[in-house]
Amino acid sequence: MQDPRHSGASPIHSTRRRSSSYGGIACLLLALLHAPHPAFAAPLLRCYATYADETQIIDARVSTDSYQLTPIDVGGRFKLKAEMHGQASTIDYIKIYAYFQTAHGDVPIHEASYYPPFQLKSEETLFTPMNRLYAGPLERQLQYHCTLQDKNK
Repeated sequence: MQDPRHSGASPIHSTRRRSSSYGGIACLLLALLHAPHPAFAAPLLRCYATYADETQIIDARVSTDSYQLTPIDVGGRFKLKAEMHGQASTIDYIKIYAYFQTAHGDVPIHEASYYPPFQLKSEETLFTPMNRLYAGPLERQLQYHCTLQDKNK
């Protein structure tokens, strides 16, 4: 009896094998492309800052340079800076800073830090609690809360 490995087996048989293994790889790649994947996320941090009954919306996207982000004026009394540090769809951390504005410059009054894991959903989801900050000789109040969502879902 002849060894089947040396029987001169048809190259078609081995080609079919390769074909089916390539087909399996192609199916796996297609499945991975169509599966929900955090690499395709577009995180949006949206903060609602209220002072003197006026609410301002402050949006933040993922950034690699914290120093290029400038605090946003809120009612001429406070400033709020929302920082989502990372690259593309990966969030390394989120920090939110609040400042009280004085004649001598901005005085930091609040810093909140958040670290992964972050749950991104297609709908706007509450991310922080309602924060109430008081500053200055008249104890003026800044209120803010933030939401987090994936704008690609």
